[in-house]
Amino acid sequence: MKRGSVLTTFIILQSIFCCLATTRAQNSRAATAASYLERGAAWISKGELDRAIADFDLAIASDPTLALAFYNRGSARSQKRDLEGALADYDRAIQLDPRLAEAWANRGGIRYVTGDLTGAISDGSRAIELNSRLAMAWNNRGLARMDNDDLAGAVSDFDSSIMLDHKRAEAYYNRGTARYRMRDFDGAIADRTQAIKLKPDFVAAWGDRGAARLAKGDLEGALADYNRAIELNPASAIGYFNRSLVWRERGDLARARADYDRAVALDPRLADGEARERIRNRLMR
Repeated sequence: MKRGSVLTTFIILQSIFCCLATTRAQNSRAATAASYLERGAAWISKGELDRAIADFDLAIASDPTLALAFYNRGSARSQKRDLEGALADYDRAIQLDPRLAEAWANRGGIRYVTGDLTGAISDGSRAIELNSRLAMAWNNRGLARMDNDDLAGAVSDFDSSIMLDHKRAEAYYNRGTARYRMRDFDGAIADRTQAIKLKPDFVAAWGDRGAARLAKGDLEGALADYNRAIELNPASAIGYFNRSLVWRERGDLARARADYDRAVALDPRLADGEARERIRNRLMR
């Protein structure tokens, strides 16, 4: 029996905020900027993004040549989903300090999210040239390569990211996505299992491990994973949508219809499109 398509998501590694240099400030303006930069980083650690941005604004006002202030403000803006503002800040940070590898890596991440795959790959490559031990640079370039259909290149990049930082659940998750697209379902399951071990509340990892198990015909395993994904996020339309596919495969059309209806109620877009309509017709007949 033909199995329905399962939607997957991608995770970009979060920005790493640069530490302040320990060298003594040469003048009061530099000292003031450094103080605001340090306080902004402290706000970031507490999740106070607006306060952090305000302090980075003050740091920039005190010293407009301070690349780290633009970089950190870009990172905070990125977390607030202000992608345009983040991109502008990373642009400026790179202009001020072309060797700031983190800025290249994070700008590549923004370009990936906005669909500029060529720019994302270029930025990731430059970051790696500057600092080959920067795990997030390998990860973010891998994401762009994956969406550019270079799956082998993506897996290689995720391998490098994991080798450099084996405790980041997102990198295992991303490699699992590439392996899933290569139809290496066992590899996808292994990577998502490791992602779950590192981050037990990783909803997407539970859901996408379910997708790989479903592709292998492991209906019980897929159902257990989708159940857990829904427990962790009851508002996830994709979770209900995907679980409806398992019920369908098991021949339980009543539960399939119920989950499908719940998915569409949460996200009406799931009822649109030719692929969704084919699934809908199978569930509703």
